[in-house]
Amino acid sequence: MMKLGKISPLAFSRMKQRGISIDALNDLLARGQVEKQFDGAQVVYLDSPPPAPSWAGRPKPRLYAVVDAAGEVLTVERRVRLRA
Repeated sequence: MMKLGKISPLAFSRMKQRGISIDALNDLLARGQVEKQFDGAQVVYLDSPPPAPSWAGRPKPRLYAVVDAAGEVLTVERRVRLRA
């Protein structure tokens, strides 16, 4: 479980552009899975929600954040994976 520390200006700007709230970021850091990088940074992500009914048919976003070794949030993003 990670706690929200400092947010870089770039990350804050990206959050505003993408409609990601501070509460969503807190939830991501509290419940997300962590992948450690070789430079000490961490990628924290939440997997997509369970599949929706087939009529929804559109891919679900996956929320992730990149946190540096000092604990500063560098960027926050929603990524959509299209399945072939």
